[in-house]
Parts: sequence; structure tokens; C-alpha cells
Amino acid sequence: MTDNGPHAARILPLGPEPPPTECCYTVSVTRTPPEQPKSEKDRDESAVEDLVNQIAHDVRNFAFAAGLQAELGARRAADPVAVKEHFHAVLRQVDKLKVYLDKLLLYGRPFRPAAGPLEPMDLLQEVAQQVQSAWPPHQPRPVIHLQASQSVGPVRWDRRGIHAALSAIIDNAVQSAPSPPPVHVRVEADGDQVCITVRDEGPGIAAEILARLDLPMACRRAGGAGLGLAIARKMVRAHGGTLTITTGDGGTSVSLVLPREVPAG
Repeated sequence: MTDNGPHAARILPLGPEPPPTECCYTVSVTRTPPEQPKSEKDRDESAVEDLVNQIAHDVRNFAFAAGLQAELGARRAADPVAVKEHFHAVLRQVDKLKVYLDKLLLYGRPFRPAAGPLEPMDLLQEVAQQVQSAWPPHQPRPVIHLQASQSVGPVRWDRRGIHAALSAIIDNAVQSAPSPPPVHVRVEADGDQVCITVRDEGPGIAAEILARLDLPMACRRAGGAGLGLAIARKMVRAHGGTLTITTGDGGTSVSLVLPREVPAG
């Protein structure tokens, strides 16, 4: 693994655990009065309605922000510099909307892995650097430690699918506390399987949030789509693998166990 600069993902000695902090999730909860229990069909319809309403709300927010910038630019048409600033603000909103829609499509569309050869550590290095480079420039970049056993070797996975899964999991890990804790990623081989474990040193996940993490858009951070873990689990299952989460006061670990090669069909 090559070092691509002072902020490259790297292996460092563990430091002391940070003090517990509050989890940074917002949880959407739909309450059903106990005196009026819903049937399974009603619950499914309610879940779909909640999801559609959330998507509509998100898209409206993007449209409102872009429209506001366009309106402000029109009002300042006599100032070319100001108009250019508002124009770039509109483009940023459009880019954010594209990312949001890409996540919706990745979650909503059927997914069949197109396996190709890759090195897990190369992929992890790429993901770690992308997560770090997306961090706000005025804040210290998160530290991501990468480690692999010598027996891992090449695999045959769908690069886009596993990249999306690892991006979501590592991004969640670095945002597990207001001040990003160190994140440790380890790759190990066990016969025909490869295990990737992402562990943070955050405060852990509350039980009521953990129970809802698999539900799309039920738990989300400010500015997030709330689809990361749902997409990750979908990608891993499509590869014939499993994803498990363990959490406690010392942090959270997410383990992906994948076959070396995607099963045929």
C-alpha cells in the first residue's frame, strides 16, 4: 500500500478511548396507538407512504435551495460576480441532488454483481481517501487505519457494489461522534471467505436506533439520505455474504464476510 500524502489512510497505534458522546442520528418514528393495531398490509402501506413522503420532502428541499439561489442571482443581475456565485451555488445543489438520486437508484433497482478481479486493500485505500477528501476543509480529517493479513490476495467482486458498501460503513464510522474518532479497518482471509471489519471508537449505538438501522431513511444524519446501511447490506447479500453489527460503550464494529468469488447466477 502506497502513502499518498499526510492525510492518507494509515496504520497508527491505538490511542485512549474518547469519552462517550451523544449519537449523531435523527430517528424517524411512526407511532401506532395500541388501541388501533394495524394489519400487516396496513403497516406495509404506511411504511411506503412514509418513504415516499420523505423522498418528496428531500427533493423539495433541493429544489427550494436551488430556486432560492437562482432568484437571488436574478435580483443581482447587474453584478456579474454575484450572479456567478449564485450560479455556482445552484450547481452545488444539483450535484447534491444527483448524489441523492444515485443512492435511491442503487437501493431501489435490482442488483446483480458483475464480478471482476480486485485487491481488497487497494479498494479500501481508495474508499478511505475519498471519505477523507470529502471531509469539510476547515476540520481535521479523520484518521483511518488499514490493516490486512498476508493471506488475503485477490478476489472477484463487483467493484461498484462493494465500493458503495464500504463507503457507507466507513463514512458512518468516522461520523459516529461529533469529533471523528479513529477508525480501524482490518481485512482477513479464512479459506474461501474474506472478512472486512470496520471498527470505530465512538460512543456506540443506542438500542432503539440499532433496531431501526436496516430501515431505509428511518435513521439519518443531517444532510444524509439514511440509505447507507441499507445499500451496504443489499450489496453484501448480492455477493452471497453477510453483514453484522456489534456495538457497545467502546464503539461499534461492522463485519462483512464475503466469498472470494461472487457465486454464479
